[in-house]
Amino acid sequence: MFGLLIAAAIAATGTPAGAAPSPTPTPSAPAANTNAGGGVEPAPPGSIRWSVQPSSAQGPDSRKEFSYRDVKPGTAIHDYVAVTNFSSAPVTFQIYGTDALNGNAGALQLQPADEKPKDVGAWVSILKTSVTLKPNERAIEPITLTVPATATPGDHTGGIVASIGVEENTANGPVKVDRRLGVPLYLRVAGPLNPGITIESVSASYHGTANPFGGGSTDVTLTVHNTGNVRLNLNPEVAVHGLYWLKVASANPATMPNLLPGSTVQISAHLDGVYPLGPMTADVRVVPSQITALGLPKAPNEPQAVESDAFLWATPWPLLLLVLLLVGGFFAFRWVRRMRRGRQDQVVAEAVAKARQETVEQLKKKAMAAKAGGGGTGASG
Repeated sequence: MFGLLIAAAIAATGTPAGAAPSPTPTPSAPAANTNAGGGVEPAPPGSIRWSVQPSSAQGPDSRKEFSYRDVKPGTAIHDYVAVTNFSSAPVTFQIYGTDALNGNAGALQLQPADEKPKDVGAWVSILKTSVTLKPNERAIEPITLTVPATATPGDHTGGIVASIGVEENTANGPVKVDRRLGVPLYLRVAGPLNPGITIESVSASYHGTANPFGGGSTDVTLTVHNTGNVRLNLNPEVAVHGLYWLKVASANPATMPNLLPGSTVQISAHLDGVYPLGPMTADVRVVPSQITALGLPKAPNEPQAVESDAFLWATPWPLLLLVLLLVGGFFAFRWVRRMRRGRQDQVVAEAVAKARQETVEQLKKKAMAAKAGGGGTGASG
């Protein structure tokens, strides 16, 4: 969870680490070549390397995220963030809070820098939003998280970001790039917790194969919406059934972690070995589970699994073509055989008729010859 949020926030090299709240701020402190997260290699000449970490007034501690739970609306939380420059030259950093969102394939990431936060990121105020640090210098800045009196109960997720603007050369000329390094911010506002999800849509498509006796593949896509107010992990199950509820294929896509309240995510599954049986259904089931990391208590009511399906038609064209060829070949064979047999019968009939005619003619000739020979004998006598 932490890695996904950090990876999405990073657009440059950096070294995130951890820290804890403290009552009094310290504006700046020198930094060594190590931080709370472990040793840091010196930055290559000309490169920019930095870290942003939760901190106390004395320096970064063991936390890897800002996490607060059971916070009542109207509460102000005071904490610290440490930004360390490990580069070989002075660097100016912009420090601000932002919201998290579910990006492509549901991955947890921070919203783009040019978008104004509307949730927990907007509740963050930082004493200094811009600091310039010398090489190996660290700034420890106080932050205040003020939860509005109108804040809704449940989970609110964002991050604290330290960014720099750099100019990079591209094929189309120089481009201004915003490089960011962020620390996750998890806040649970006290109040009733109502975990729940719904499947908004399911679609399925079949892709055939040239093998008449083999199965093709099916792609199934479902859209899941978090209707509750807590973050949830999703465990999807997908199966394809044919006639009489015969299971043709099934799959268990990877668990989808951290679906934020109010967010929608698409889950895709690819199933191989799906034999085309004409009318079929793609059946999906999603089992949500609550997140208990960082000491979060479970909601009293467990989120319920949801199910849905989509109809698809899979025609076994190669098999139908093969059957058509076999049937056509059978009738063609019978026709050829019948034609050959007809010709043979005709030849035999012609031969018999010819032999009969020849026999008749020979008999006629013999009779005429016999008659002619008999008549001559009588005259001479």
